[in-house]
Amino acid sequence: MSWGEALSKYPLRPLGCGLSPALEQVDVEADTQYRIAGVRGFGNGAFPRDAISGNETSYKTLNRLRAGNLVMSRLKAFEGAIAFVPEELDGYCASAEFPTFEVVKSEAEPRYLKHLCSWPTFWQMLQGESKGIGARRERVSAQRLLSIEVPLPGLSEQRRVADKLDILMSKFDTTVALSPGSENSRRLAVAGLDQVLGRWATGTVRVDDACALVSDTVHPGDDPSPAREFVGLEHIAPHFGTRIGSRPLGDEKGRKFRFASGDVLYGYLRPYLNKVWLADRAGLCSVEQYVLRPNGIMPGELLAAGLRSKSTLDKVLNATHNLQLPRLRSGLLMAMEIPRIPRDRHKQAVADLNAFMQKVRTLDDRQRHRDDLLTAVRPALLNAAFSGQL
Repeated sequence: MSWGEALSKYPLRPLGCGLSPALEQVDVEADTQYRIAGVRGFGNGAFPRDAISGNETSYKTLNRLRAGNLVMSRLKAFEGAIAFVPEELDGYCASAEFPTFEVVKSEAEPRYLKHLCSWPTFWQMLQGESKGIGARRERVSAQRLLSIEVPLPGLSEQRRVADKLDILMSKFDTTVALSPGSENSRRLAVAGLDQVLGRWATGTVRVDDACALVSDTVHPGDDPSPAREFVGLEHIAPHFGTRIGSRPLGDEKGRKFRFASGDVLYGYLRPYLNKVWLADRAGLCSVEQYVLRPNGIMPGELLAAGLRSKSTLDKVLNATHNLQLPRLRSGLLMAMEIPRIPRDRHKQAVADLNAFMQKVRTLDDRQRHRDDLLTAVRPALLNAAFSGQL
């Protein structure tokens, strides 16, 4: 029994009852420019691509898109790459991999079908029509699309459902746009460090005056003790200074750096990710991380916070933004300046810093939970709509 038969009170009818093929093929001329459009996956709609000239494609014909028609990526339809063509893309072209359809308005309400195409359960139906795995997955043909049975009530009911979904989705989009998300907590975590450190600082200090760069290299087969685990870049959360994983030692390939509890690990590959961690244990790390050992001028907590702060991150971005694969050279990092906090303020500054980070991490957890809930709202509304419960 299919999903629709089990849960929808609406009659299941082939999608071909409400759609019909509407191909408008254009012969490709070598010296002609063509405006090209694509279709994003997961219900994110059609979009313009760079224009091409006829001699840049091997296709003999292209499909002309018309506003209000449906266009589908045969290759990625099962991932939600199916959408109605907006007015601004009227007249654009797509390859033969993008068949187009028009709505049979005596049988189907275009807004109802538009919402149907954004329904994850509908994508699962398309997935069932596509065989294979990954790149070997077969394309969804136009005939397969039109043969899929979907909840398709009478026109008046389609319009009622579409009216409700239009209102609910508009309110939902407004709520998402106005609500702070996890990106806001990330910005707060980075920018707030400058304010916290600034309350206690009396000046600045070069990084190499506050710590030493340690390169204790361990090769495969060497005794790694006292290290028992590996903490690589993938185990450090961006911007928050927290470790989110590790793996036991045993099958290391290539050299690693050994670090001790109290060292600061700084990820210099793609430094915009801002992966800085104050180690609470001994271990091995990637050679794409610098091991910085505080020399006593400032505790590791304040050193790590200074390196993770927005002011330092801005300098790092300025130094690496034009690199294809950004890496921050050790000389640049060690010459940077961070807030200098005198010894008699260390205890209060660390307590202030820990309290701030605790609040920010709690906020981040809540905003991530909120993001998860919002992500679940849209499919829940569509499930209700197409099961006849809206």
